[in-house]
Amino acid sequence: MLWEFFRTNLLWTEGYTLMLIVLGCMLLSYLIYRPVFYGTVLLFVFLLWFFRLPQRECPECVYDSSVIVCPADGKVVDIQFGDVGYGFCQKVTIFLSMLDAHVMWAPVSGVVDEVAYYPGAHLFAFLPKSSLLNEHNDLFITSAAGHSLVVRQIAGTIARRICCWVAANDRVHAGEAYGMIRFGSAVELFLPQEALLSVGKGQLVIGGQTVLGRWTA
Repeated sequence: MLWEFFRTNLLWTEGYTLMLIVLGCMLLSYLIYRPVFYGTVLLFVFLLWFFRLPQRECPECVYDSSVIVCPADGKVVDIQFGDVGYGFCQKVTIFLSMLDAHVMWAPVSGVVDEVAYYPGAHLFAFLPKSSLLNEHNDLFITSAAGHSLVVRQIAGTIARRICCWVAANDRVHAGEAYGMIRFGSAVELFLPQEALLSVGKGQLVIGGQTVLGRWTA
């Protein structure tokens, strides 16, 4: 398991610049000032933990195609109903702390219709207005059953890079990792009325594992 943690760690692909900087600081501080060296070692250990790619599984997806999987770790900080954008009537907002895995998982199996990136500000990701004002990336997916939804990655004050590993016309599977956001951030899921939510505001959720809801039609 330890080997898998290092082999699949995203630090080697998505955080290599930070890794090289920290390793350089480790070397210089070891030669010049040892107390700083120990601090850089702790920082490198934190980066290994932050860029982890947990292997997740949602057992319900195996036998229930109506399941909508939670797209991210964190806390459900808001659930809105009505006109929430893109013609959808439900929106779930999940805030990720620095200790959460910052990987995003596809909520359903289907086809990526569009990937839309929007540059913007870097307000605190837990603020409601950050959804529109902050840098964000929207993934439009049509499920195998024909349902449409949108997953939004929102950069925060510290998080200043959104990574998306899929493109338009790609096929994704429920619970499949498709991207990440560096450091504090938020994820939103836009859903139609035929989606019945299984989570509530204030609930802690696990990306790629927690059942966020189900299709009712």
